Amino acid sequence: MFKTIIAAVDGSDHATEALKVACDLAKKYSSELRIVHTPQAVGDTLIVGYTAVPVPPTKEEMLKSGREVTGAAESVAREAALTEFSSAVIMGDPAHVVVEEAKRCGADLIVMGRRGLGSLTGLLIGSTTAKVGQLAPCAVLTVK
Repeated sequence: MFKTIIAAVDGSDHATEALKVACDLAKKYSSELRIVHTPQAVGDTLIVGYTAVPVPPTKEEMLKSGREVTGAAESVAREAALTEFSSAVIMGDPAHVVVEEAKRCGADLIVMGRRGLGSLTGLLIGSTTAKVGQLAPCAVLTVK
């Protein structure tokens, strides 16, 4: 039924639950699981005199953080006894990265958490999950 499943992870509890569902489906249908993470900048603040200036993390810091998130996700996949999985840390807008990755690998299903670590802006203009649901070339399963 599902040849390739994308599991979008951001390190949140919702994403971990969604990943567990994706692992279960991948095991049941002998699917290849592709774990995708898109690190997002949440900068520190530099205080200069009376001015606070946001300092975004470097690309290297974001990639390192992304590898930690995918490493934890890979551990979940291994605990589920999966052997056919891969992971990627890809920079960019999370919704577009997930959709483009699904197109690139011909995914049949995208599994992701209903809520994640999105910002207040995400609540105002639409969540990553909602955007993926609108743009995806395949079925999307959201997990609470």
